Amino acid sequence: MGIDIIKKRKTIRKFKDIKIEIEDMRTLIEAAIQAPSAHNFQPWEFILIDSNEVKEKLSSKMASTWTNNLIKDGKPLHEIQERISMSKGRINNAPFIIIPCFDTSKIEKYDDERDNAEFIMGLQSVALASENILLRATEKGFGALWLCAPLFCPEDVREVIGIPNHILPQEILIIGIPDEDPIKPKRRDLKDVIHHNKW
Repeated sequence: MGIDIIKKRKTIRKFKDIKIEIEDMRTLIEAAIQAPSAHNFQPWEFILIDSNEVKEKLSSKMASTWTNNLIKDGKPLHEIQERISMSKGRINNAPFIIIPCFDTSKIEKYDDERDNAEFIMGLQSVALASENILLRATEKGFGALWLCAPLFCPEDVREVIGIPNHILPQEILIIGIPDEDPIKPKRRDLKDVIHHNKW
């Protein structure tokens, strides 16, 4: 895998109605677990979902919480309905879903200010594993959509899937065969992001 795959990776929101086999998703997880992790604790777990029933329960439960938040934010009813419908459709029609999770029992506990750093390192470790999934998916010809919705309603995800309390769902990765070829948003220039020896 070279820089070409990294540059080729982009967000896909439309997928072909083609079944994705769990064996293909296992190869993505194989790439995920090769990621570096803080203290080599490997604090990741991955939930693989291809059940239409589970997808529907998950989308409905999450939609209920998001609806309440949008009402609280004062969004108009038509906008709420539109956003909720789009969100539920993405999950319900997802060819395959991967939910990377953070196992908080894997990290060091000090009962002082270092606990925050350990927690962040755990989150970063799961994020690195997730990036490996996205890159491997691109290499294999799959498209992927990265959704951070579980961060806003972790209890919804926990309830539907039966996740233990020490496991924190981090994101939803929708994987499938792309049915679009969008233009990748322009990245910031190197000169704008590099600070050599000083800010």
